[in-house]
Amino acid sequence: MNKKKVIILISIILLVAIVATCLTIYFMRRAKYVYDIVEVSSIEYNTVRTDNRYGVIDRNGNIIIEPNYDVIQIPDPSKPLFVCMSNYNTETKEYETKVLNDKKEQVITGYETVQAIPTETALDGVPFENTVLKYKKDGKYGLIDLEGKEITEPIYDEISAVTYKEGMLLVKQEDKVGVININGVQVIKTEYDNITVDNYYDVNTKYQRTGFIVCKIEENGYRYGYIDYKGNKILNTEYTEIERVTEIEDEKDVYLIAYKDGQAGLLKNSKIILNHEYEDIIYYAYNDVFIIQRNAKQGVADREGNIKIDPQYSNISFGGIYVNATENNTVKILDLNGNEVNDEYISKVPTKDGKHFIVYGEDGIYKIIDENGNIVIDKNYTNIEEIDNNYFIVASDRNNGIIDLSGKSLVDLKYNSIVELDNTELLQANISSTSTVSLINKNMQVVATMDEASIDVQKNYIRLYSETENKYFDYSGNELNATDVFPNNQLYAKKIDDKWGFIDKDGNLKIQNDYDMVTEFNEYGFAGIELDGKWGVINEAGEIIQEPIYVLEEISPSFIGKYYKANQWYGNSYYTDEVIEESVEE
Repeated sequence: MNKKKVIILISIILLVAIVATCLTIYFMRRAKYVYDIVEVSSIEYNTVRTDNRYGVIDRNGNIIIEPNYDVIQIPDPSKPLFVCMSNYNTETKEYETKVLNDKKEQVITGYETVQAIPTETALDGVPFENTVLKYKKDGKYGLIDLEGKEITEPIYDEISAVTYKEGMLLVKQEDKVGVININGVQVIKTEYDNITVDNYYDVNTKYQRTGFIVCKIEENGYRYGYIDYKGNKILNTEYTEIERVTEIEDEKDVYLIAYKDGQAGLLKNSKIILNHEYEDIIYYAYNDVFIIQRNAKQGVADREGNIKIDPQYSNISFGGIYVNATENNTVKILDLNGNEVNDEYISKVPTKDGKHFIVYGEDGIYKIIDENGNIVIDKNYTNIEEIDNNYFIVASDRNNGIIDLSGKSLVDLKYNSIVELDNTELLQANISSTSTVSLINKNMQVVATMDEASIDVQKNYIRLYSETENKYFDYSGNELNATDVFPNNQLYAKKIDDKWGFIDKDGNLKIQNDYDMVTEFNEYGFAGIELDGKWGVINEAGEIIQEPIYVLEEISPSFIGKYYKANQWYGNSYYTDEVIEESVEE
């Protein structure tokens, strides 16, 4: 091989090595923020409580773990793995723990303790990190997966979930905290005195892009910095306070209001947009601007740091696209560039068609005008809010209704509130005195009304129900049959002659209509039956699993076997067969 070929070969080898090194570094950095969040798709096991002791039942209501424990943790309810805790030690502030499977066999042994990691913000509703456990060995904590494979060595003094950041864990070493992910990869070094999240959320990525506000205690007090969701340090710990402008949804840029020496500034990532010379900076989302305050005077700046209105007013507020600027007890009406506006109105909000405005004056009366200033709607409304092109929620004397652009009443002015039902095409209207709920479709038609009612928005359907009625609707307001909502069920609730029973898909009565109220059969194959104010349980074979003995507050309780679902005061649920005696009024 000649010298030239050797040089080429060596160059190729070096190039491959450089590329491999770069790729390794890239994937190592990427592992800091790329991890799988597994949502539990089926609930096969639930906690059960009897005589204030906890155990586990399966989906058929069979006891899997006898209720002999102080606490039961089920990190992944689709899997037969149960952390059983008892004998609380007041000195160590820990329970004795053992991990059992569905055969009551002890698994994951050899540790001082093994525990699930509680989290309050899991997307699937399971109150634990569902792929990892923490273990204690030689007085230190580490991570293992649900099969018992060690993810980290036992090197931490504490491990806990990061609130609003599923898959991220707060770890403590020698009184300093950092963050690792559920793969055990260090995201933030353990060098801080406190770490919180910035609470950023968007519909597509949920809390994935939530960043971290880190804190160190210095000689001159608490100092804060900022680290993004990838673990990149954006701001050093030199600020007395930091908050993220969470209303600005931006995949690339983070807007931060940071205080230094008592003065607020605005930063876009690490770049200073507004210098630290303000007493306060407040974001106003509607117009995408900031109210800035200096020497007790307020002004307006945009998100690029341009001062649109000098801070010379005692108060700044917004009326749609107008700025209400108070100076010497006189209110000036300005546009967003600070130019004075000669208008009789103090608020002006463009409608979605771009041809009209919702306005109001100092008398607090709302009107609708066209683009030439001509009054289109003037009926002494105390509020007007657009919900769709040319449809408006209006208020008068604390009553709400809906009109169109001609002023025609589409929904009577009689409701205490009318709000959009999230992620649907419907509005929900309420009358407080009778707990009446009405559903209104996009054509402004009232499609359902029910007194003493509650409403649940579930995946693919809406349920409107009371103690005596039960109806289902799609997101457009079309009424559904129970067979549409629960296609896999064999029996369905049916009201006949003011009593409830169950029919099959062909409408044949299979369980006699003897009950005051019933529930639909749930995913476990059980339904509630109510008689004389007490609830019991029936299965799809028509067999009574539990005669009506439970006095329950819920209008529509849920059951597994003979056990009903109850909620603890801090939100976690369990099933129980405890009978609560009715209170007797003297």
